[in-house]
Amino acid sequence: MTATALAAVWAAVAPTVATSATFPPPALDARVWEEVANGKIARRTIGGTTPEEPATVLGVGVLDVSREEAWLSLTDDRLSAEIESLTEVALQGTWAAPKRLYQRLDLPWPLNDRHWVIALTNNARLATASGVWERAWTLRSDLLADARARTDTERFDAAETVTVNQGGWLLVPLADGDTLAVYQARATLGGAIPDGAVDSYTRSSMTSLFEGVERNVAKVRPRYGPGCAPQPGADGAPIPCFR
Repeated sequence: MTATALAAVWAAVAPTVATSATFPPPALDARVWEEVANGKIARRTIGGTTPEEPATVLGVGVLDVSREEAWLSLTDDRLSAEIESLTEVALQGTWAAPKRLYQRLDLPWPLNDRHWVIALTNNARLATASGVWERAWTLRSDLLADARARTDTERFDAAETVTVNQGGWLLVPLADGDTLAVYQARATLGGAIPDGAVDSYTRSSMTSLFEGVERNVAKVRPRYGPGCAPQPGADGAPIPCFR
């Protein structure tokens, strides 16, 4: 799609996103749409001017899959298994349903591992009003202690707790069957790891993140064929099994 067409699609939903999204992105200018139209992932860093307010890293791109395929891929329980340094334990929920996850990032010595619990939610209000599907996550530090018995207790006790970790995906269906995706993440690892290093890594890995969601669709489709266990879309309605 052209930059003009992409901008028009976003302009049609932006007012509702601004009022109903869990994490509405800032205004997206013409340069963003030019980059996306040229097949790039437009990346921006927003804020981060004070230590108390870490920056938000933004990515905008087109996924060459449908909104439903993208949703099932990015919510897939198995997607995190491809990240060798990440340990993940589901405390509640599976696949596209709302979930609570314990996650530990295994860091090389002499750095201590980092861990946290996040709650992932589906924004039915936004989906019903605009057709934009949002999967957001927020930190739930109050649930961290409950995860101890579900993982390696020694590594749990040695890990440092992350104090900022939030973000989400916005998925907008396009007329050609593709999906406009807006990704945002805001996190700090603390200790000897500066926020700038976290932001730089998130920006540099943005293209592989989007590509990973696309690639994972090929693994999801066979599991979501006839006789599948239907998963909810962001609007709460079950997504029909693929034929």
